[in-house]
Amino acid sequence: MLTADDRHSILRHAALFAAVPIDLLSPLVAASRSQSVSKGDFLFRQGEDASTFYLLHSGQVRLVQHSAEGKDVTLATFGTGSVIALVAAITREPYPGSVEAIDTSELIALPGDHMWQLMNAYAPLAVNVLRQVAARLHEAHDRIRELSVEKVQQRVARSLLRLVRQVGVKQSDGSISLDLRLSRQDLAQMNGTTLETISRTLTTWERDGLIDAAREHLTVLKPHQLVVIAEDLPT
Repeated sequence: MLTADDRHSILRHAALFAAVPIDLLSPLVAASRSQSVSKGDFLFRQGEDASTFYLLHSGQVRLVQHSAEGKDVTLATFGTGSVIALVAAITREPYPGSVEAIDTSELIALPGDHMWQLMNAYAPLAVNVLRQVAARLHEAHDRIRELSVEKVQQRVARSLLRLVRQVGVKQSDGSISLDLRLSRQDLAQMNGTTLETISRTLTTWERDGLIDAAREHLTVLKPHQLVVIAEDLPT
């Protein structure tokens, strides 16, 4: 578990709180707490009242939304340094989805009302929050467009390139390993398609030397080829 000193250091160096004076940040740190969640467990569930948001210190989690038909759709994955459920916590709206741990994760839980007070006291922080919300909204619009008009292979290629940017680790041979446990079912949910379609797509790409797909791990061998597929460029 993270100590109070750990939390203070982590929050001071988090991008969201960059340049916030220590005296203004201290009350938020004092109100924070450490929280661990094991693989497969939920940090919170869709529809619960939101009063807390989280900074992910280690591990990976995913945001899942439950449809009226009883299906789960993975909307996003989060790695170290991600801020989770901030808007819901400061507006006191119900959580729009459930957050499930992909592996054991350590987080800092922060009260939304303290964050709201800090945003009112220090305008640059409010600007940082607005930028983060705008980035998430832009990504959501991209996802809607992808699901509406693009072919499955394009969508899958885009989702892998998005993960490359978020959690990719470049290897000495030029390949990029995704530092994330990623099953084929996860990819199917992220792209609004079936497990069978994902399996066929990955098998084809693995045969063509674009990727190396293990059971819950994936390495991109030829990122530029995924860009060609994602952008539907001529080959």
